[in-house]
Amino acid sequence: MTAGIVAITGPAGDLRDLAAWLRGEDELRGRVQLFDAVVVGVTSNSAGVFCRSLFAWLRRYREGRVSLKVKRSGAAEELELDCGPASDAEQVLGAVQGFLDQA
Repeated sequence: MTAGIVAITGPAGDLRDLAAWLRGEDELRGRVQLFDAVVVGVTSNSAGVFCRSLFAWLRRYREGRVSLKVKRSGAAEELELDCGPASDAEQVLGAVQGFLDQA
């Protein structure tokens, strides 16, 4: 199981709401920080909870988009994605899990 972090950027007020929303997930509790971005510690296993929660929040509270930057622990590469409420959540989840699982 590979760990990494996801940094989510967007409008500041939305980020505060998103951080509070993600902190409500048991598997993400203690892993969500708010700086200039919402930063979430994820593993390939918890990525599913993260993506489902992110897209539930996007569909419920936002009509705009957020940007994700995923960094795998111990690696220099980053995965960058833009997401909106109409984006394919399963496709985003697959990209995040695939990136985290790369050797």
